[in-house]
This record gives sequence, structure tokens and C-alpha cells, in this order.
Amino acid sequence: MLTKETLVANEALAGLTEEQITAITTLSENDENTVIGQKFGEVYRQLDSTIEKATGIKREGDEKTYLYLERATKAFADKFSDYDTIKSKVAELQEQIAKGGDEGIKARLAQAQAELASTKDQFNTLKTEFDKAKTDHAKALSDFQIDAEIAKAKEGLTFKKGLSEPVMATLVSQAIANIKAKNPSFEDRNGVRTLVFHDANGAPLNNAENKLNPFTARELLVKEFESMDILEKKPAKGAGGKPSESSAPASLSGVTSQVQAEEVISKLLAERGIAKTSLKYKEEYDKLWEENECAKLPLK
Repeated sequence: MLTKETLVANEALAGLTEEQITAITTLSENDENTVIGQKFGEVYRQLDSTIEKATGIKREGDEKTYLYLERATKAFADKFSDYDTIKSKVAELQEQIAKGGDEGIKARLAQAQAELASTKDQFNTLKTEFDKAKTDHAKALSDFQIDAEIAKAKEGLTFKKGLSEPVMATLVSQAIANIKAKNPSFEDRNGVRTLVFHDANGAPLNNAENKLNPFTARELLVKEFESMDILEKKPAKGAGGKPSESSAPASLSGVTSQVQAEEVISKLLAERGIAKTSLKYKEEYDKLWEENECAKLPLK
């Protein structure tokens, strides 16, 4: 998805007005939502098909998948509600035989036992298939959501020129595979559904450079790309046109709120090549915040 930051950072698009930028980002967001909606729809269609195959219960019209699953599960169980009846019948026949039942009763017992075993086997087979289908599709849905989150995390990052497309694609794929190997899963954090990565023991991976909050997909991706040295950095120019990580004081003229100041400072540091994952980030951020007396500004 194209963001405002991505468009503004592109020198070739410097002439775009605020209205044009808004229109482009809105169209991009709507297009992405359509694509995501289509992919989600395909996952649910596959799940609907599996439910019908496993239970023999058809979906009713535009019935929601979660309602269909609930109804099919109940109907599926009802199909085998006579299992207990057959089981009781077997017990009664066994009791009659114990009291001296004839050959006819023994034949009926053998038939009832065969019916009981068949019903049990059929139920267990279908239940195993049904449970596996539910698990497989839950995982497929989760994997898709994780992929979408990682794709968003990659937006706005600029890679160095010079490497061929196949090589760059391989490196990016490797970086993504590396962070997906960190056991990502969605968790509820303070009422927000958050993608959290974990170590081999299941402990959350927290970022010491960001108040020990869980590492975001973007932070981990940036770390991977930096280790591969494929990210393009745009340091600010100092005296003589030489790049420098810090030039002070930097002016935040026109900033009218703390929220706006945070955005501008983050952008300034990004332009200097100081990523949020850098050990210098907090030091440089605090320095700019104090130099420009941002604490005196209204919050919004």
C-alpha cells in the first residue's frame, strides 16, 4: 500500500498537491483492502468446502462460516446420537445371555456389537478429518494475517541500488523467512491485537531500545536488512557536504504540538540514517526534543 510518507519521500513526485497525495493513498488503501478481502474470502470458501466434505452438511445460502461451522458440528454430532442407544442395547443382550439366553439372542448381540463398532469407527474417522480441517484452516488464516502484517512492515523501506532483482528478491525473502522463524502469533496486548515474536522457549522477544515493548515486524525486518547491508540510508549533509549523523540544532519551525513534533523528529532521524532500532536513536531523539523545547507544546 502506498503511504503519504512513501510518496513525499519520492523526489519524482515532489510536485503532487496534498489533495493528490490523499487521493492516491486512499485509492491504494481501497485496492489493498479489496485484495485482502478476496484472499480472506478464498480461505473461508475452502473452509466451507472442507466442512461440507467432513460432515455431509451443506452451507445455507450466505450463512456466515462461523455459524455454519457451529450448526454443522451440532448436526454432525446428532448423526451419531444413536451410539449410546446401540451401546445400551448391547449391554441388555449381554445381560440376557449371562442369564442363559438362546442362540437367537447371541446372534442379535453379535449384530449389535458389529453395528456399534462400525458406528464408532465411522465417527472417529470423520471427527479426526473434521478436527484436522479446522486446525489446518485456522493455521492458514493465521499465516495469511502474519504475511499481510510483514508485507505492511516492509512498506516505505528503500533498498540500495546495484544489486540485481533476483539477488535482491532472494535477500528480502531470506530476511522475511528469518523473522517468520521467530514463532510469530497474534496476542491481545492492552486490548489491541498485536503480532508478537517469540524465542525458542516461547518467551516474547522484547526490544530493549523501545521500552521493552515487543519487537514489531518492521523493527525485526530493519535489523535483518541492516545486517545484510541492503538498506538505502539518506544521511543529512554537514559542512562541506559530508554526511553526519548529528547536526545541531535542528529546527522544528512550524511544529505546533507534541504529536507533530514526534513525527517530525522521527522523520529527521530517518533522513540522517538513524533507524529506530539503532542504539543512538533515543539519544538523538531526546536531544532534538530538548533543544526545541517540545515539552512546552500542547499535546495535540
